[in-house]
Amino acid sequence: MRIKVISWNVRGLNDKKKREIIKSQVQNWRADIICMQETKVEGDIEEIIRQICGGRWVRYASLEASGTRGGILMLWDCRVWKGEVLQTGAYTLTCKFDALLQNFQCHITGVYAPNCRIERKKVWSEIGAVRGLMEGPWAVCGDFNVTRYPSEKRECSRRSRAMVEFSDFIEDMEMIDLRLEGGNYTWFKGDNYTAASRIDRFLISEEWDVRLRNIKQTIQQMLISDHSPVALEGGAWEQAKSYFKFENWWLNVEGFEDRIREWWGSFEFSGRPDYILACKLKALKGKLKVGAEVTKAIWDCRNQNC
Repeated sequence: MRIKVISWNVRGLNDKKKREIIKSQVQNWRADIICMQETKVEGDIEEIIRQICGGRWVRYASLEASGTRGGILMLWDCRVWKGEVLQTGAYTLTCKFDALLQNFQCHITGVYAPNCRIERKKVWSEIGAVRGLMEGPWAVCGDFNVTRYPSEKRECSRRSRAMVEFSDFIEDMEMIDLRLEGGNYTWFKGDNYTAASRIDRFLISEEWDVRLRNIKQTIQQMLISDHSPVALEGGAWEQAKSYFKFENWWLNVEGFEDRIREWWGSFEFSGRPDYILACKLKALKGKLKVGAEVTKAIWDCRNQNC
């Protein structure tokens, strides 16, 4: 059994161009479940779902925004998961998921917490009330708008009352706060990211460790939001890396450099410059692999005077 869950504060889904970028990223992730926060969407969301997910197999649950504030969206593939809403609160959305192809069940609670410490107490109470409704693996994910320690916030040297309350809440819920891999912060602000903190995270119950192996929490590439997506992955799988090897003999093939320029100019992607570069390199890698197989056959044939 393997599972991949994505949590991401998208900072709004109302812009069409932004939704196109999100759609591309959703396809790349191939996640089982995706939880988006701060959607800023009210009313009918069907058309937006189609634009960011495409296929007819996507099912969703949502917590509407209040004006331009908040909003949570949970997405899953109904061919793989049976999902149902367990509880909808003012700041949280909890769903129950049953795997259709494996013997596995879990609960996911999406959170978008306010920036006010007093209001956040209501969030802790809301999540606490949900805890008694379920058994088995449970994950709470989203934007908590608070850190646990000063080290999780740039230029911070004092542990605040809000940090202590958040840590106490995690301990009271008997949740595990996994180490974040791939970076220290999930939210950034300013031209040079002068402000940064880890306010987005997954918290998991101990049952995840019992049912799945290799549980980890990792930062994903930051794109159209000032929040980085965070992934929760786990399962009985072996880590394997696929290496790309550049063959020196390619440089001896007539027209090789011209072909590279032609391919590079044909790729069209939209988004941040670093995202566009990453997508172009990935596309070029695919072209080189396919082209190399044909070219090598021709090259070998020539060397053997075929």
